[in-house]
Parts: sequence; C-alpha cells; structure tokens
Amino acid sequence: MKISRIFYGYRVLAACFLLNVISAGCGPISFSFFVTSLERALYWSRTEIMTGFTLFFICAAISAPFSGRLVHRYGARKVVSLGALSSCAGYVLLSQLSGLWQYYIGYALIGAGVAATGPVITTLIVSNWFIRRRGMAIGAMSMGAGTAGMIFTPLVIVYLLPNLGWSQTYLVFAAITGLLAIPVAALVIRTKPADMGQLPDGRDASEIDGIEADRTLATGGITFKNALATQAFWLLAVAIFFISTHMGVMQNQIPHLEDLGFTAGIVASAMSIVAVTSTLGTLLFGWLSDRIKVKISGSISVVLLTISIILLLNININSPALLIWTYATILGLSIGGWMPTMSLLASANFGLIAYGTIYGALNAFQSIGAAAAPIMSGYLFDRTGTYDLAFLITAIAIALGIPIILAIRRPKTYSTLNT
Repeated sequence: MKISRIFYGYRVLAACFLLNVISAGCGPISFSFFVTSLERALYWSRTEIMTGFTLFFICAAISAPFSGRLVHRYGARKVVSLGALSSCAGYVLLSQLSGLWQYYIGYALIGAGVAATGPVITTLIVSNWFIRRRGMAIGAMSMGAGTAGMIFTPLVIVYLLPNLGWSQTYLVFAAITGLLAIPVAALVIRTKPADMGQLPDGRDASEIDGIEADRTLATGGITFKNALATQAFWLLAVAIFFISTHMGVMQNQIPHLEDLGFTAGIVASAMSIVAVTSTLGTLLFGWLSDRIKVKISGSISVVLLTISIILLLNININSPALLIWTYATILGLSIGGWMPTMSLLASANFGLIAYGTIYGALNAFQSIGAAAAPIMSGYLFDRTGTYDLAFLITAIAIALGIPIILAIRRPKTYSTLNT
C-alpha cells in the first residue's frame, strides 16, 4: 500500500465532524422545532409527542453497546453506513405520518441509526487516530453538534417548517442523511491508522520512542467485563444518567419560551447563541482537558449547566432579552463542554482496548436519562400547565452529578495520562 504523505486522520476527523452535524442537526437539535406543529396538525398531547423522543433515546441506548462491539469486530465503515441507512429510513417514515405508531417507529429507527453515526462511534474512531492530541481532536469533532445548531436552527425555524411544513421537512432530513452521511461513511471512514498504513497523530516511523509510548496508550486499557467490576464505571454511569436529564430542558425550552410569550425572533436568536457557544465550548473544554484532569474540566461544565437552568427558571415575560441571551450563552458553553469530556472520561479511565463497548454501555445510561427527562417534562406540563417543576427537578438531578464525577478514581488495573 502506498502511504500518503498527508495524515489521513484529518480526513477522518472531518468526516466524523460532518456525521455529527447531520445526526445531531436532523435528530435531537431539530426535534423540539416540530412539537407545536405536530400538536396543532395531529392533535397529539405533548406527552405523546415527547414519547417519540423517549423511544429515540431508548433505541439509542439499546443499540449503542452493540454498535461499539460491531465496530471492534467488523470495522467502522460498515457500522456507520448501516446506521446512516437506518436514520434515513426513519425520516422517510416520519414524512408519511398518519398515526402515532409510525411516529414512534420512525424515531426508533433514527435512534438506532444515531447510535452508529453519532458520538459513541465517532469518538471511538477519532480516539484511534489521535492519541497525544486526543482532547483537541475530540473537541473539534464535537463541534459538529454546535455547528448543527447554527445551521439547522435558522434553516428549520425560518425556512423549512414555514415553507414546506413538517412532512416535507422530514423528507429533507432523509435526503440529507441519504445523500451525505451514507457516502461519507462508505468512502472516508476508516477505523484506525493501520488501515491506511499510518500511525496515530501522523507520526513518522523514525519517532521510535514516541511510537512505543503511543502503542502502549492505544493498546492499553481494560476489557468491558473488567470495567463492569469497577467502581469508576458505575460512578461515571450514574453521573452521566443524572447529567443527561438536561435533555428535558433542551427539548422543551422552545415551547417554554413560546408559552411565556416571547417572539419567534427572540427564541431563534437564543437558540442560535446556544449553537455558537456550544461550538466554542467543545473547543475550549477539549483544549482544557489536555491540560488539567478530565474530571475537573467535566465538573466545571456541569456547574455551568446547573447555573443555566436556574437562570431559565427565573425568566418571565417581563425579563429583558439580555437575560435570555445570558442563559443561552451559559447553556451553550456547558453542553459544548460536557460532550467531549464525557467521552474523554471513558477513555482516560478505561483505555481504548474495549472503548467502543464500554462507552456504548455508558451512553446507554445517557440515553435512558435523556429519554426519561423529556417525557417527564411533557407530563408535568400537561398536569400543571408549566415547566417550572420539571426544570427544577432537572437542575437538582444535574447538580447531583458534580460530586459523583469528582469521586471517580481510575481503576488500578489501568494507567494512562491526565485523569
């Protein structure tokens, strides 16, 4: 095989970035934009609508560990391609809605697809290609979610839904997934540098000392079975579960602000700020995680997340736009920071030898928390007419994750950098 002088890892990083833009933009980021449209067109309650999002995360939770294991066995290209195909089929089904059963099956297919095209698999791929610069690489890749917000928020709110309606907008999502995600996965994605005759971080073969150190890091770690026997795994799993309940706020903040009486322009500007600052947050916290302990940088992001929800609880119709924009800024930085640090906590404590399976299992806890929170918020809204109680419960749950993260100690059976 002819070895390219250009490090192929940068192409893989760009591909993983794009996959995150598509999976996040068409999926979780855009979900809340459809709530009021579906409510008015199909006369569904918000509990029924949020159940679709719950099924999305349940299927993602079930699929994630298997997707990780399949990557270790069959390679990332096949797994990611099949995941993109599943998401595409889900959006096609959503575009033809006539009943709740289609809605639920559609989001189930998308959940399974995102498990194979989103952060679980893309962080595994990027972690294989970058070792010494892993924090920055994961941060750059995680910018995909923030970039998705910047692109899809105005695209869906301002153009697609007003001009095409919810049905055709779902069909556009199917086209984006089918025409971009599937070819990118098939043509660009490669599991590890050895597949292209290269070394992690683009090292030259003459750097013997560095290569040996990198090989130790790349092949080190503990098995999934051994990880399950550690306190670190379960502490991280519980912390991820609590913190992921922020999805109840993420998917209901737009209906909440609309219910308070804020204009579409104010709401759209706030969501755009979330998108921009979350992109900055991924870079900032990725950089920070290369320099301080990952659990410290992760805890900082969760503190900011808790503060943002407290601010949201204090917003009312008489609040100045500046308060909404401050909330959006802090929220964006916090979720942008949590995305890379969550995956880095997994690799730092358990290594890469079974990262796909381990992080997939941890992601299942994230999916459960993210699945439960929106439907809880929708239910409490239907019962009380407000999101205040739901958001308060969410803020408390997220805050509980902070001391749990700080209590994590790397298993003695594994040693690596900067945990």
